[in-house]
Amino acid sequence: MDIQRNADPKKAEIMWDKRASDYPRYSSSEDTFEAKVLRMAEEAGVNLSGLRVLDVGSGSGKYTLRLAKKAASVTAADISGEMLRILREDAQKEGITNITTVHTDWEGFDSGNEKFDMVFCSTTPAVRTPEDFARVTELAGKFVVYLGFAGKKDSEIMNRIYAKCGITPKRFNDTPVLKKWLDEKGLTYKSAQIDHMWEKRVTAENMKRQCMDFLSGYDAPNAEKTVSEEVDEITDAEGMATDKTHALLELIIWNTK
Repeated sequence: MDIQRNADPKKAEIMWDKRASDYPRYSSSEDTFEAKVLRMAEEAGVNLSGLRVLDVGSGSGKYTLRLAKKAASVTAADISGEMLRILREDAQKEGITNITTVHTDWEGFDSGNEKFDMVFCSTTPAVRTPEDFARVTELAGKFVVYLGFAGKKDSEIMNRIYAKCGITPKRFNDTPVLKKWLDEKGLTYKSAQIDHMWEKRVTAENMKRQCMDFLSGYDAPNAEKTVSEEVDEITDAEGMATDKTHALLELIIWNTK
């Protein structure tokens, strides 16, 4: 099974910094996907009250701020300084003061001797291998809450681009690897799959850049021409391009004691 993760930390940092301005931000609405995921975690027995939480690959803070409103404290670690700047900006707007941000890649993250009550990982490329699973388990005193991909992440525009370039895309399929690891370690867990679709509307220029980012790991002949043609086809009169992604995700929660 293919595992998607950041191969080059510096290149990944540059990529995520560029994507930060178009990346979804925290919303206080209870109708968001993030609100649904955390409700599912609570229904599965995760009580955030009083917990010290580590959010690995926090991004712009979509989950971080929600966690911080219930937990004692949250440490948000991310490879992108620009994502963390947005996170801090939104936290300030919300009057949230119990978040500490750490600008680092996962390999470079150093907690010192500190452990956390809970480690939270949401579709982050940082935690995708058995070594990563072992590390988050070691850092968590009570729970690990993990949201990953269960074999499907289909972008409408990328599917057309892959087909035109003759590429068979790698699968986003980390949760079977995680469950196999948990079984081998004798760790009990709860899991639930979530069928989710989201829409992204960004400038045509940013859409082209993001499509090229997805192609960077492939040998794609005439990539720029193909991307330009496909994005131009979905660009409206305002210069904005819209794409829909359909994914199958899986929420997995395990106790570390």
